[in-house]
Amino acid sequence: MNLLDELNVYFPKYEVVLPVSKLKVLFTPFKVKDAKNLSIILQENNKKLALIALHEIIKNNTNNIDINELCIADAEYLFLHIRSKSVDEHISVIFEKNKYELNISDIVCVNSLNKKIVNINNNILIELESPIFSDLLKLNSFETNDFYKVCIKKIIVQKEIYDFNKFVPDEIKEIINNLPISVLKEFDNFLSNQPRLTATIKLLDGSEKEVNGVLDFFIFR
Repeated sequence: MNLLDELNVYFPKYEVVLPVSKLKVLFTPFKVKDAKNLSIILQENNKKLALIALHEIIKNNTNNIDINELCIADAEYLFLHIRSKSVDEHISVIFEKNKYELNISDIVCVNSLNKKIVNINNNILIELESPIFSDLLKLNSFETNDFYKVCIKKIIVQKEIYDFNKFVPDEIKEIINNLPISVLKEFDNFLSNQPRLTATIKLLDGSEKEVNGVLDFFIFR
């Protein structure tokens, strides 16, 4: 056993159950090598870069999960719990230029992974499925149309199945652009019911405000 492996034996380890997958995960607090990725998450407005940094941090501090198979809500939840053991159990939320403190333990997950069949007509069906981390890493942006791409898994035309994993991005974009506009409502409803983290903050006027992920909580200062 080398020195690093020996040190790792004595580093503190914590356990958390992820809200969507129900996986039990062991994790360690942030390390010095995580500083650059933490800086990207806290300061970078580019969500793709923040997503990659999130992936690296979770990989560095866990060893019993495949992060690529997690949904983003599970990944955010895990990140926040690693942060709670490394930095602080509170995060600051800025709303209308005012700063509010939010306890990480008050953040919960709503909704679950799901599938949906969108029936365009008697001849065309579209199969939607909740995206996982590896799907999101393929995104060039976090625009709604790009989310559509990673949610569509199959198109069935007169019982012939076309797997979207076998299409290149330009072909996928072309297919989506040529779908009837009526399907957008079905797509948007599907996206709005994906797993997400949520919490409530009490505003200065006494009212309450719900704050949500995706990719929101872990970029709050």
